[in-house]
Amino acid sequence: MNQKMKLLIMSVSMSTLLITACSDTGKGKTQTDADDDGTGAVTIHTVTSEYSSAKYPKGDDITNNVWTRRYKEKLNINVKTDWVSDEYETKLNLAISSNELPDVFRVNPSQLRQLVEADMVMDLTEAFEQHASERLKGYMKADADSYESGKKDGKLYGIPQMHWGLIEQPDFIWIRNDWKEELKLQDPKSVEDIKNMALKFMEKHGGYGIAVDQSLDYLNLLAIAWNAHPDMWIEDNSGKLTYGSIQPEMKNALAEWAEWFKLGIIDPEFAIKDFNAMNADIVAGKVGIQPYYQWWGYNPGVDTIANLGKDAIFYPYLIPTVDGKEAKQSIFFANNNYIVMKKDAANPQAVIEILNDYAYIVDEGNGKETPETLSALLDNDIAHVVGAFRVLNPNSDYEQFEAVSKALETKDTSGLTTSGMWQKYNNSVEFIKNATPGATGDYLQQGAPKNAYGLAKKVLDSNNYIKTALWGVTPEALSSYGTTLDDILTEGFTKIIMGSESIDYFDVVVQNWRAAGGDNAIEAVNEAYGK
Repeated sequence: MNQKMKLLIMSVSMSTLLITACSDTGKGKTQTDADDDGTGAVTIHTVTSEYSSAKYPKGDDITNNVWTRRYKEKLNINVKTDWVSDEYETKLNLAISSNELPDVFRVNPSQLRQLVEADMVMDLTEAFEQHASERLKGYMKADADSYESGKKDGKLYGIPQMHWGLIEQPDFIWIRNDWKEELKLQDPKSVEDIKNMALKFMEKHGGYGIAVDQSLDYLNLLAIAWNAHPDMWIEDNSGKLTYGSIQPEMKNALAEWAEWFKLGIIDPEFAIKDFNAMNADIVAGKVGIQPYYQWWGYNPGVDTIANLGKDAIFYPYLIPTVDGKEAKQSIFFANNNYIVMKKDAANPQAVIEILNDYAYIVDEGNGKETPETLSALLDNDIAHVVGAFRVLNPNSDYEQFEAVSKALETKDTSGLTTSGMWQKYNNSVEFIKNATPGATGDYLQQGAPKNAYGLAKKVLDSNNYIKTALWGVTPEALSSYGTTLDDILTEGFTKIIMGSESIDYFDVVVQNWRAAGGDNAIEAVNEAYGK
């Protein structure tokens, strides 16, 4: 399931709407002549997903807002939304099967593969090369692997929407600071240190040692301590691609976790706790250690500080190995969406112009646009309304962190050139001065003395990571199994951890995984991505 669950929860939900909510759908919507308002504007039809909790200014909605007005006023482009859905993937699949596609729309990697194979989408190579701004092209150079994943036979069919940066991906062991200082404990340098710290926290404060949930996603973050890389496609000793979750190193991790469970370090009720229940124990002060992603400060951090006070803050630490070295991090494919145009659509240049403008606003607009304009366009509540008309800067969070760190250190804010930089800086200052719970996320991500991005930058700068070999579209032979294969592993690994099966059961679990389709999946991944 995982694919770094951080990508699931950090992103605004991109699901979709009721199938009955369709309106004005169909082919033949492309317009190259004058729009119906008589101004001669180019009209582009699109579809998009709804964000049900979004709050718009009076009179605005997802089809009429500050962005759509900008397209018309600045670029003379009318963007018409044929349908909006909170079940976007399902509704788009129906549109694909009936060949009722808008001009431009967002697709996932599987849908991209399907559309390219069916010859239903446009080759955008020439349009991108001729009309993309240097900044937009720079995004593609910054993550060339993701850019290449939108191509087939050298032709660009899907423009990757990219991501905020690989600096988001390293994971940490988060430790409650007041408990750690109270017991005068050193920073963890080995797995044994983590175990001992958990036991001392339990002795002093009761409860259990480490918070995890039934998905095993959070416990699996610690697997890199044994040089195991669950959920990743990696090279084996022969150079063939294989699945990290079935390697011997994973067996070593499970053996240790089974011992931790016997000692009460791992939550004895983890198998019946979901994500929310796991975090509720953190907020309630029942546990002081949690393997987690870089965004701990946003959730459960905000509620933890609000409930327990600023001294109960958790700080991130690099995950150590069993022998005391820093573990190699797992880096996953981060681009989950592509921009495509239907085969017979007109005006690909207009789409590229809108993408150029988005990149300008996000990365260059500060100082060139009024603060009111920027605030309206980049308001978090309507960030999703751009739909298919967005490409992120894959270096943005890295550049942002460098600027914010320097400003906090020197008190010179002249290097803060984007609204995002100012937000992170201001919230970090707000937490430092007032310990405001709502500022906890930005503070722990970028502004704290021990912050997640500072550690993540160290990982990236030292190349202390392994990238998954599956850097693009998931082969159909693998995606067709859905969660079946991972469910087999999760169920089997849970039995080992809880002691209902011995560690030798790992080999049985692997055999079951292979027989259920794992071997076919390995073959498909090697055919698509192997050397």
